[in-house]
Amino acid sequence: MKIANEDGNFYTLNFSPGEEIVFQIAKFVKEKGIKAGHITGLGAASRLTIAYYNLDDKKYEKKEFRENVEICSLNGNIATGKEGELIIHLHGIFSRRDFTTLGGHIVELVISGAGEIHITAFKGEIRRSYDENTGLNLMQEK
Repeated sequence: MKIANEDGNFYTLNFSPGEEIVFQIAKFVKEKGIKAGHITGLGAASRLTIAYYNLDDKKYEKKEFRENVEICSLNGNIATGKEGELIIHLHGIFSRRDFTTLGGHIVELVISGAGEIHITAFKGEIRRSYDENTGLNLMQEK
């Protein structure tokens, strides 16, 4: 991963083929001390694990795909948990060669071609805590 541009609280990151971006984004924001932010991106991937949250079971249903896809849209945020741990929450839409799409909560995403990620860091911190009703770590009021 390389920083393609840095302008105040806005970063553009360029990922190389073979890099897994969820881990690398987490590493980058930890190094920068970012505790709140917005993430967007696009590119191409060769391997991804995405998940669907089953609200009835309160569990993620994960599926791995090993095929070349376009990253049509990647969108997410940066927050911290109850114990101050970093939480990277990403969703994505991916296009297959036959022009069908798939999407969901991104667990793992390995770049195959371009990987262009934009991070806008916010001042302060966004906190998440466990919600009994949904089984999710939801954002809390300031």
